[in-house]
Amino acid sequence: MQPIFRFHVILIFFTAVFSSYSQETDPQKTSISKNLEDYFFLERENIHLQLDKSVFISDEDVWFKGYVYHRKEEVPFFTTTNVYATLYDENGTKMQDKLLFSSMGSFSGKFELGDSFKSGKYYIQVFTNWMNNFKEDESSVFEFSVVNKNDKTASITSTLDYSKINIEFYPEGGSIIQGIQNTVAIKVSDCYGNPLPSIVGDIISPEGKSIQKVTLNKFGLGKFQVFGDIRTSKISFLIHDKKVEENLPFAIPNGLTIEINNFALKDKAIVKIRTNEKSVASFKSKKHYLVVHQDNKSIIFNIDFKNTLEQNIAFSKDNLSEGVNTIRIIDSDMKQLAERFIFKYPEETLNLDIKLFKKGKDSIHFSGNLNSINSSLSIAVVPEQSIATNQDYSIRASFLLNPYLTKNVANANYYFEGISKAKEFELDLLLLTQGTGKYKWENIITTPPKDNNTFDFGLTIKGTINQELNNRKKFRVKLFSLQSSISESAEINDKNEFYFNNMVLADSTWVNFTLTDDKNKPTVLKLYPQILNGRRTFNKPFKAEKKQCALIGEKIEYETPSFVNGTIMLEDVEIAVEKKKKLKYSNSLGNGNLRGHKVDENDQTDVLNFIRNNGFEVPTINGFSNTVEIYSRSITTINGARSTPILFIDCLQQMSFDLLLNMRMNEVDEIYINAHAIVPSVNNNIGVIKIYMKKGGSSSPQKSNAVPYEIKNAFSKIEPFKNKLYASTENKGFQNFGLIHWIPNIYSHESKQFRFQIPNMGQKKVKLLIEGFSAEGQLISEIRTISLE
Repeated sequence: MQPIFRFHVILIFFTAVFSSYSQETDPQKTSISKNLEDYFFLERENIHLQLDKSVFISDEDVWFKGYVYHRKEEVPFFTTTNVYATLYDENGTKMQDKLLFSSMGSFSGKFELGDSFKSGKYYIQVFTNWMNNFKEDESSVFEFSVVNKNDKTASITSTLDYSKINIEFYPEGGSIIQGIQNTVAIKVSDCYGNPLPSIVGDIISPEGKSIQKVTLNKFGLGKFQVFGDIRTSKISFLIHDKKVEENLPFAIPNGLTIEINNFALKDKAIVKIRTNEKSVASFKSKKHYLVVHQDNKSIIFNIDFKNTLEQNIAFSKDNLSEGVNTIRIIDSDMKQLAERFIFKYPEETLNLDIKLFKKGKDSIHFSGNLNSINSSLSIAVVPEQSIATNQDYSIRASFLLNPYLTKNVANANYYFEGISKAKEFELDLLLLTQGTGKYKWENIITTPPKDNNTFDFGLTIKGTINQELNNRKKFRVKLFSLQSSISESAEINDKNEFYFNNMVLADSTWVNFTLTDDKNKPTVLKLYPQILNGRRTFNKPFKAEKKQCALIGEKIEYETPSFVNGTIMLEDVEIAVEKKKKLKYSNSLGNGNLRGHKVDENDQTDVLNFIRNNGFEVPTINGFSNTVEIYSRSITTINGARSTPILFIDCLQQMSFDLLLNMRMNEVDEIYINAHAIVPSVNNNIGVIKIYMKKGGSSSPQKSNAVPYEIKNAFSKIEPFKNKLYASTENKGFQNFGLIHWIPNIYSHESKQFRFQIPNMGQKKVKLLIEGFSAEGQLISEIRTISLE
């Protein structure tokens, strides 16, 4: 009987558990959670740019470092490769565009300015093709200013324009409800949207009496409590010796309001939900839910007013994700009744210790130490008194704040420096004045995104063959580029097309296409190649926001730095000498023991045949193989392993011989070869082959079956930073706008340490603008002033 008794106990236990689970399972909660899961199922990228400055002279270049963030995983987006950047003027006219190659979550580049750039504001929009899948604008836009060297005036600092005063109200939860206390945030700004800071206003009752004071912070933000009245109150300010008044929003008879305190307690957030007597009956008749989520990560609470007009819900901040979290009240009909944002500061950040290491006459060396391995940083170095650095944009804002808001946050760095209860309160106030967010509830429940646009990995080259092929399965198209060390082949489909996918090619690279049969014999090729994704269009391009405001005050002319105009190029002098076929590279390092051959420009033979005839064994290549093998004819090891030579093409040692496939002698200038040269190595190498290609390609391209093609609109070349040459680094112009150095790529590896250097420009102090992230997603955005004395 004992086993039967145990069985009954277990059965009763599981029945109780199942019953409890069934009672707690709510189909409406499941539906809300599933809608969030579906809408945010596709990965989303966020991109941040650090510019070397924010104000440029028209003679300068705009250097930048980009960071790509995987929002779901909260780490660098390691698989993103293709990033598009477009430069616009303040009228929304496209000036330039680029395709940038992102590797391990970061990329770098520059935009060149010039005299055609007028003084004013400019914008860089960065996006990926994947972002075209979403209804929301997931791109990032970064503003900077240009001072034309012939004008020297620009809107570097905002001058308040009082021609129009904007007073905006943001009731917490969305509406003011009659008969209960409501929290209302307020934002006051000038015609251009600049905040009117630190002013005090009065709430005026319907009877015309001042019932409370409202104080705005330095960003023109404040909040107050007001009782919902059928009559309308107003707020009154004295601004620039002029009384400015605005009526509060009308109080509506039915609904609910929320009040959230996310900063008073360290570990908990408290949500108060209120309704009035007119509404409580309708709220009792259906279920309501408090939804707290960031993208697809959510927690859902029941709201039950029962016999009260107010309900408090407290939950642990452990349930929040770092960054912006959205709080919504949803009813059983899937309608949203209220929306609010709260913020959770990251628990871990990227911390940096940086020191002056050594100061020399020409350069100054720094050492740095991070609290995380495998981090990527970029550092701009400017004079201490620089006015060319606007910190509106930070990597923290780009990844933690702006992705969820309809507009970028101004003065973003302020909220992340010296974090305190006061800062948390101010950031909460900022979020309260955002109104509705970027992700609309009606879209979440009706139109989840679809992956109609591809996630690009490199370039796609498509070609169409304009000739009849008797049996296309016997042929392959081969793509060859010495410049990029690429040798690939592709099949030909039923439409006479071929594709090369996932290619990483720099802009203006020359490649060759060759049509070969199953015996690797090249034949004449007629084709039309094209790059399919060199330039992508974005379905939400940047649009300039034009405001009609009075021009108040005079333009300010700034002292700008002077640049050295450059050197004067002398005319070429030609000296007529008798042309001799001399070997140009015979005296190059390592060529003394090699036999040199000057290649005749009419030599159409195969390079592999030349190598075969000069002491090496080159097995015949059959079928569609792209692999080339070359062996020494000597056997020097005990077990008889085949020895291979080392190959150099234009002084670069090659890791394989595949680039020699289909190479013709008329493409080569000189070859140096020795089949018996002993190469000190652990790889059993015997023999050396050095090939120097003709500059500009073959002198007889019409005799070659290879079709040359210049790759346009490919990845922008990554250029090393080169600063402008300043006439003086001591004048006011340099102190205002000068750039001392730009270091886009600083990496800490297992040691967590790094070093860098800057030129010594005679400064006593410098400012370092530092941004970056670690492989674990920790962020840093700091300004350090360092003494150089």
